[in-house]
Order: sequence, then C-alpha cells, then structure tokens
Amino acid sequence: MPAAGKLDITKPKGSRQWILNVSAKTSPTGKRQRLKFDTKAAAEDHRAKLAATIASPRLKRFDDKLLETANYYDETFQIYGFSGLAEACAAFVSQLDKTTVSMSLTELIESYREARGADWSKGYINTFDWAKKQLEDFHAEQLSTLDADHWQQWLPKWRKSGDYSARSFNHLRTFLVSLYSLPSAAKVYPQNPVKLIPPAKQKKKEVIIAGNEQTRDVLQRTYDEDPELTPWFAIAFFAGLRPDSELAKLDWKDINFDEKWIRIGFGNKTDTKRFVDLSDTLTAWLTPFKKASGQILPKNIRKRKNALIDGILTWERDITRHTYGSNLEAQARAEGKDAKATVLTNMGHNVAQTFEQHYRNARTAKQAAEFWAIAPPKRKFGTKKK
Repeated sequence: MPAAGKLDITKPKGSRQWILNVSAKTSPTGKRQRLKFDTKAAAEDHRAKLAATIASPRLKRFDDKLLETANYYDETFQIYGFSGLAEACAAFVSQLDKTTVSMSLTELIESYREARGADWSKGYINTFDWAKKQLEDFHAEQLSTLDADHWQQWLPKWRKSGDYSARSFNHLRTFLVSLYSLPSAAKVYPQNPVKLIPPAKQKKKEVIIAGNEQTRDVLQRTYDEDPELTPWFAIAFFAGLRPDSELAKLDWKDINFDEKWIRIGFGNKTDTKRFVDLSDTLTAWLTPFKKASGQILPKNIRKRKNALIDGILTWERDITRHTYGSNLEAQARAEGKDAKATVLTNMGHNVAQTFEQHYRNARTAKQAAEFWAIAPPKRKFGTKKK
C-alpha cells in the first residue's frame, strides 16, 4: 500500500462520493488529481491499479525532470488544439508511418500509368501528359506531404495563375483523384484527400448534334470516296461508340450480326463493359464490308476523316455519339419503350442527369425516323454517283 498522502482515499463531510487524492509525482499526467468515485470499493480498486503502475519498472525511468517536461508539453500542445501530449504524439507517429510507406509523386504517377495505361485512348494520353506537366513542381515531393490542405491551397492558385477554365480545373482534379485512388496512395491516405475539394462549376453547354442531311452526306461521301472509313463512320453515328477510345479498339469479331449486338470494352482492365444493339440501319451499312476479324479503325484516321467532313460537318468532340443518343431516345419514345433505360444501357451512362440534360426530347419522332432510315447507296462502294 502506498504511503499516506500519495494515494489516499477520503470522503468529505456531507459528500456522497469518495475522493482518491493523487499527487503530481504519482499522477500519470504529471499533475495533481482528485478522482471521484461513487463507492469506496471503486476508489480502492482504482488505487490498486495506480499503485501497480507506479511499481512498474518502466515508471522508474521517469525522473522528476522528465515528468516536468512531459507536463510542460502536455499544456503546450493544448494551445495548438490537441487534447494533450498523448494525442500530439499519436499524430506525430501517424505522420512518421505515412512517410515510411510513402512514395514520391513521380513514382505514383508512373504506377498509375502502369496500372491503367493499357486502355487509354490517344485523347487521354494527351490529358495525362498535360496533367503530369502541371504537377512537375511536386514530382520529387513525398506523397505524405501532399495532403488535402496542400491541394486545397494550390489548385485554386494554379487555376488563377494560368487563367484556366473550370473544365481544365476539373480535368486536373479528376487526375489527382485517380492518382490518390491507387492502393499505394490509400496506404498513406485511407480517405482520398482530393475528393474533399469540390469540382468547379462549368457553364452548361448545349451538345452539338449532326443533322440528318449532314449525316447522310458524310456517309455517302465516305462510301464513294474513301470506303474503308465507312464502317468507322457508320458505327460512330448508328451505335454511338466513343470515337477516340471505344471505336479505336473495336474489332470485327466484337460485332455479332446473328444476335445483333456489339460488345464494348471486353479485354480491357476496367469494368466499362457493355453491349450495344446492332440496328438494321447499321447492319445495312456494315454488311458490304463485313469481316471475321480485324480492327475497325483505319490508318491515318484524322486526316482522312477531316477530308471527308470538309464542307459538310464541323467536327465537335463526341458529335456522332450525341447524334446517336438523341435519335435513339426519340425512336424509343415513339415506340413506347423506356427511353431513359434504352439510352443509358446502350451508351454506357450510369447518371440519369446526363440523359435529362442532353438527350430527352432533343429530337422529334419524325426526325428520328428519318435518321434511322438513312441507308447506304445501292451501287457498289468506291464508285461515285454518276
């Protein structure tokens, strides 16, 4: 039993509680304490535990000077928002743990390329290179130092310094979210810190849709002047595949003419797989060029495409995809089908807002009927109309 006055138990006159008096020297906090208990047994039990701690060999290492220092920092850390020395030490050790498992930003970027790069389109490769360049000041920095506070302060400054648009801001933010979603980054930040930064608000822009006459003229010119591109254009217009990514990887073996579907994304490392209905219109355009296998994408696509649309159509990003979605919605609506489900399923969207914003009622039933009636010329491809 400890000496009186060090861990003594008292009951003040008129009080219903028992007091365990702990001197500063024997207190775990280094400060004098008066601990209250409802029963004497509870107070004695707690005193026994404290006495065992005091008798521990580990406590003998704590001399008066060390306890005085601990008491000083316990009070100091409270000024900086910690509950005391214990919480501050825990935060410091946590930061050390992050540093131990951390990597540089360059290493994280390269691991991202290795993990995801096989399925990237040329467009996303350009975005990747652009985003990497924007972050070059931090390439050598350890990930443990690039936390939420860092990006919350830097991203707005970056946007202002370069007068970047909301779209550019969101591109870079999305790139960072993807980086911090990697398992190696999650070891340092279990919760993605960049997701705490809200995306910039972009001005809503009406999507550009090709008219039926433009669609017909582009397809007919292609059929006559550069027929090898006909399947590419036809699938872009009548199946809505993303020209720079999905169409770039599509193979003839992905098109099932018997069961009337096109499979998208099979063989990639992501979960963006889906089936698109093969319409009678698209079947008619593809049949003259049908193969058992082989890539749909021809060589030198950009130059040849631009030559074919010249004077007919101004190419906007995903213009063929939006044309398809708008006419698919109108057709499904006219046939009494669930237009939203039809569009979202075939186009691979999982956000209903995209449907409401871009496709609902964008075309009339009459316009859609004319679109799906666009048929290939009856003459052999490669021969100009006389």
